[in-house]
Amino acid sequence: MTPSDGSREHGEARGGARGRGASGGRRGQGGGARGRGAPRDEQPGKLNVPGASGEPLGRDRARRRPDAPPRTKAPRAPEGPPRPPLPEDEEPQLPRAVMKEIERTLGKGPKSRDIALCLSIASQALDEDRPDVAVHVLAWARHQAPRLSMVREAYGVALYQQERWAQALSELQAYRRMTDRNDQNHLIADSLRALDRGLEQVAAAAEPLVADAQAPEDRRAEAVIVWAAALADEGDTGAGRAVVRRFLERPRSGDAEHDLRVRYLAADLAEVAGDTDEAVRQLELIAGVDEGFLDVVERLEGLRHLGA
Repeated sequence: MTPSDGSREHGEARGGARGRGASGGRRGQGGGARGRGAPRDEQPGKLNVPGASGEPLGRDRARRRPDAPPRTKAPRAPEGPPRPPLPEDEEPQLPRAVMKEIERTLGKGPKSRDIALCLSIASQALDEDRPDVAVHVLAWARHQAPRLSMVREAYGVALYQQERWAQALSELQAYRRMTDRNDQNHLIADSLRALDRGLEQVAAAAEPLVADAQAPEDRRAEAVIVWAAALADEGDTGAGRAVVRRFLERPRSGDAEHDLRVRYLAADLAEVAGDTDEAVRQLELIAGVDEGFLDVVERLEGLRHLGA
């Protein structure tokens, strides 16, 4: 509803109440204050207000004032992105629970199928590192179904992969509000860090996910990396090392890729702090699992040479 529509509807509601009071001959607001004189001529379907002819009170006076600003029409709301060309011969490849949630929100029909197909295409595109495709289909899906949390989540992830930090942050925060879940807080924290929103906001996003033992381990690890790196950016390398150490010492610590990424940061922070022995230890642990991980072998050689 545009502002002009809203004003008209509000004016009619108020004017209608006054008109009924006058026509009913009641004393009071509608016509009782005037009602002891001769009744005014009334026209069916018209508001019974002086000089308004169906418009809110005062508008005719505003027109007559020589210094009144010119009236302009309210701008039309944008129509949103065009519908993407979706394949007619494909069915969405989504978990049953997701399909049920889409149909519960939108009802069964072509619209639900289109939204589900957008999510299915976007999911595959993100797996193939094609966020441009995901953003294209999800921009339309988000406009059509803004109350679907999984659409807001997927759109936020796709925008994040394109490094569109502010838009990604908006969508992922909306997802968090709608679901009360923190499983995308690592991306929220990293977007906040990229936007220079400050350590306090980054930590407030990352810490709940790091502390959630039920959350996916890889996402917890990413939150650790963002939080610890933000602390180091602020000059508090010791606090960053403590965040990393607590995560690596958790009971479920292992040799998954996300653990190697955290160990690599642990080596970085140890080197910054002048703790070469710890940096070497972390890099050796990584090399014991995967010698081809990033530049671990080269860094080990360099640190061992320094310590010789």
